Amino acid sequence: MANKILLIDDSTTQLESLKIQFTKAGFEVKTAQDGADGYKKVFENAPDIILSDVIMPNLNGYQLCRLLKNTPATKKIPIVLFTVLDKKIDEFWAGKSGADAFMSKNENFEDLHIKVCELLEQKRVSEDYKKFILNQQIREESVQNQINDVLDELLMNSTFLNEFRDLGEYLTHEKVLIEKTFELLSMFIDYNVAGIFFKSLDKNDKNILHLDINKSFVSNFVIEKIKRDFFSNMPDMPEFTIRDFGHDIVREKINEEEKIVSFDDIKSSHVFPIIFEDKLLGGVCFFSNNQINYSDFKFYNTMVSEFLLLFKMRFLYSETEYLSVTDGLTGLYNRRHFEYNLEREFSRVMRYKGDLSLAIIDIDFFKKVNDTYGHQYGDYVLREISDILSASFRKTDMIYRYGGEEMAIILTETTIENALIPIERLREKISQYKFCYNDIETNITVSIGLSTNFETIETEKDFVESADKALYKAKQDGRNRVVIYSYEQFAEISK
Repeated sequence: MANKILLIDDSTTQLESLKIQFTKAGFEVKTAQDGADGYKKVFENAPDIILSDVIMPNLNGYQLCRLLKNTPATKKIPIVLFTVLDKKIDEFWAGKSGADAFMSKNENFEDLHIKVCELLEQKRVSEDYKKFILNQQIREESVQNQINDVLDELLMNSTFLNEFRDLGEYLTHEKVLIEKTFELLSMFIDYNVAGIFFKSLDKNDKNILHLDINKSFVSNFVIEKIKRDFFSNMPDMPEFTIRDFGHDIVREKINEEEKIVSFDDIKSSHVFPIIFEDKLLGGVCFFSNNQINYSDFKFYNTMVSEFLLLFKMRFLYSETEYLSVTDGLTGLYNRRHFEYNLEREFSRVMRYKGDLSLAIIDIDFFKKVNDTYGHQYGDYVLREISDILSASFRKTDMIYRYGGEEMAIILTETTIENALIPIERLREKISQYKFCYNDIETNITVSIGLSTNFETIETEKDFVESADKALYKAKQDGRNRVVIYSYEQFAEISK
């Protein structure tokens, strides 16, 4: 059976010339003299391939191509656009319109014939698909209406996409980004509650679900249930605890007539995680007191793909920020971040008279470990101790690689008595831990200096020096111990 080609060109001369040549080449040829007529004849003939001019009245080749490629019944038919236009921008628009090939009218018929045969081989239209096309009901008087509907939808989709792309300018300001995203979503989607969650690279950060209650009054019970439902649908998340998961209501203009006081009032929910390369980047959710199938939203696929792009860009920006404050080997905060946070926390407790404790930890005989077993073993020890540290303290306690084999912990809102308990437990845990790398097992101990914000300490520099002095005393007294800085004791030593 001969391959059927549909030729579309407003030039009668060009159309007849191509018809003769393709007929001689063994094709069954159908013709149309403008884009609208061509669109109608696609459904009447179910061609194997379409060859269309670009410059035509009413509906040009780019528009026709976009129309056909965005219509499920015709999107699989290969399309070649050919024209006298030969600039780079013309080929660019041909690609963006969905054309499978773009060729100049100045090329000879042999080249055109070769390209058509290649596409027929690569993108063969099945007989079942042709039957599907022919079964579509296309009334002549409604063709233009159908064209207008599809083009209107393309315009709306393009507008929706552009609005999403504009959100990119707020990547560096998370709060503004979230507010602008909710503003956009509320224009297109019906919901009573929507949520956005950005997964943090920092394991010390709380998982926050940012919520837009869209002027509804929503009870705290419903908010907590929404939060639980949302995070339970996020893969690879820890078990839900109030301590690790929180929420933030971003837009809160209340309309007292819209009330959701029970979760039974929620009739529809839709939660979807945003995942890239098996890594959770965050998630989005919608809840409504009406029956809504959110995946039936006209631009649902566009929205999901744009969310993926937005979350990827936000992740990359956050990754850059995170790497600037973390140590590459241990994953702990680095010295620069220590100095920044210590200055902030120390200023806060000096102003509000709170409690603050500081521990500086040194790995005993670490140089000997490196010299005996090699630097890879030393790196392993640093990573293991860092993991023990991270698992042993609250998220509010900030842990740092202070330098070399030294680490530091800022314990916020903690007296020296309350700090000593987990610090002593840490020392004991490390001393009992079996370090084993490349089948070499050894024991490691640490010395720790501990200090708090005594009245005699006036600056964060003095604060660090007090913990350093206590650490030095711990090493001097035999290592593998915790020493608490005491002004009276160390003042005597300093004399």
